[in-house]
Amino acid sequence: MTVRRMGPWMYPVDERVLEHLNEESWASPSTMASDSRFQQLGVDEGYIRQRCEQLVNRELIAPIVEDSDMYEITSMGIAYLDGNCDARYLPNWSVRYG
Repeated sequence: MTVRRMGPWMYPVDERVLEHLNEESWASPSTMASDSRFQQLGVDEGYIRQRCEQLVNRELIAPIVEDSDMYEITSMGIAYLDGNCDARYLPNWSVRYG
């Protein structure tokens, strides 16, 4: 059984985004918002977009083309889904260190 280790910055929708992108080759917040699993969570496109930005900042997903809203899962995102990455220790690359 895979044990995923969520970071304190994560929300349940983050795992749904990662799972969705792992099943599809790519997706945008608008296409994800039309999927039933996101509708069951009661999240809209704007919220999914915000969560995608956080997942990009942690390098779990990446835009297919720079500055686009079409995302794909990264190898780090796949490692998280497989239980091989502890999201508590992922740096937030949008924050400048030093």
